[in-house]
Amino acid sequence: MPKPHAIRAIPLLLPAALAACGDAPEDAPPNTVAPATASPSPPIVSQLPSPTPSATAAPPARVSRYTSLQSCQTIELVPEEGYSRVACPGLADYRLEVVDGDAREEMMLLRNGKQHRLGLVAASSGGFSKLGDRIEWRGREENGAFRPDAIVLRYAVVEDPNEPTRPTSYLVPVSLLPTPCISDRIPPGPGQNERARAIADGPRRCL
Repeated sequence: MPKPHAIRAIPLLLPAALAACGDAPEDAPPNTVAPATASPSPPIVSQLPSPTPSATAAPPARVSRYTSLQSCQTIELVPEEGYSRVACPGLADYRLEVVDGDAREEMMLLRNGKQHRLGLVAASSGGFSKLGDRIEWRGREENGAFRPDAIVLRYAVVEDPNEPTRPTSYLVPVSLLPTPCISDRIPPGPGQNERARAIADGPRRCL
């Protein structure tokens, strides 16, 4: 018959046998690392972040170009009727004509063989009127070419017949596409140029 101390020694061998199989003891403290005989963790592979799709390129900035109404060529003249018509340079495939009839000036734009009268005289209630010396063209530079889609012109109108020498100097933004039309009349005041450009650069609208 075995001695008592030999029987008690058998349970003491179980933890060692379990450890040899790779299991941590039940009474091990939290986060105890398993013995070295455990299966090794897979190697950490450095992963670069996936490239994000490139953002849509912003359209080119809007810019201004200018032409003069002082370098025009007379193509029709009837002095006894106070009538004249002159051809003026434009930009891109646009050309300009200015008609003066009875001290009221009107502008026409020509493109691809078509002529478009703006109706400035009608928009100014028929008062004596005169265009400024310079036309501002608004658009974008694309592939080395300027592509205008609006103009801004100055238009002085005599609104008080008793004050013919004191006209009101408006800025008139004009949308060019698909066909030219007057967008607004900006009266004199602070920020007149900025307001006219904002309308010329905004959504198309016609008076």
